[in-house]
Amino acid sequence: MKPKAIVSAVRRPKTWCRALTLTLFALLFLPWDSYSSPGVHRKATTKYLVTTRGFRIGSVTTTQSVIREGADTIVRFETRTSVKAAVLWMGYHQDTVEGGVIRNGALQSYSRHGVENGGTVAVEGRLEGAVFKFKISGKSGDRTIEIPRAAYDGTTMECPEARLDFSRSATVPLRVLDVEHFSVVRREYRFVEESRFTVSGIEYPCRIVEFSDQNKRARRWIYQDGGGVIMFRQDGDNYSVTASSLIRQPGEAAAPSFLLRVPLQVSHEGFVARLI
Repeated sequence: MKPKAIVSAVRRPKTWCRALTLTLFALLFLPWDSYSSPGVHRKATTKYLVTTRGFRIGSVTTTQSVIREGADTIVRFETRTSVKAAVLWMGYHQDTVEGGVIRNGALQSYSRHGVENGGTVAVEGRLEGAVFKFKISGKSGDRTIEIPRAAYDGTTMECPEARLDFSRSATVPLRVLDVEHFSVVRREYRFVEESRFTVSGIEYPCRIVEFSDQNKRARRWIYQDGGGVIMFRQDGDNYSVTASSLIRQPGEAAAPSFLLRVPLQVSHEGFVARLI
């Protein structure tokens, strides 16, 4: 590996390290119609490899549970990320735990705690009426940020590009609440092509979509499987995230995948995973 390749990866940590964790949340949800019976509870644990320029620099483990409570479908998720990239005197280190709750396709709460490059991170967010309120604690003190619910179509903890209709335009914009940066961004999705992707020896058809906003850009290999969505891979400027294993409980045989389905909430499409 060329030294300058690692340097480029660690010089801009905020453009990819934290972002990749958020994305993993959004793309792991299981199809809502798999849990149509009240009280049904499913759990899935997925492990990922994080690489830069072909070298492994970390891992991510995401656990999520889907529960039916009356007419509501609730998704609870937690993601543990460990990333370490270093060369000579330069480096980046992240150990964080992120979690949240999505009820009927809408993000209700979000949290992020841990250490990012030597700094402590503590974020709590919650939808309170018509406002999503963040409480952030850090070296600069405590602060609160409020985002009107009407200001965004979805959040970076949800996900839409697999179901967007690109027949009228190769690009589709959405207003997205970026929970990493506590602000609403204009994210543009661009259809690249239909392709195929092999995971654990199994080949799947997939759609390649790129997305970008003022904070992030990436390319995803995704597949819509009925009501669910499978993401096989995500590439950013200096990183790649790939699923290495998936365990679902109770025992349902399944190929390694990330599955998600959320009701559309906007006039023109609906959701948003950022990867966020």
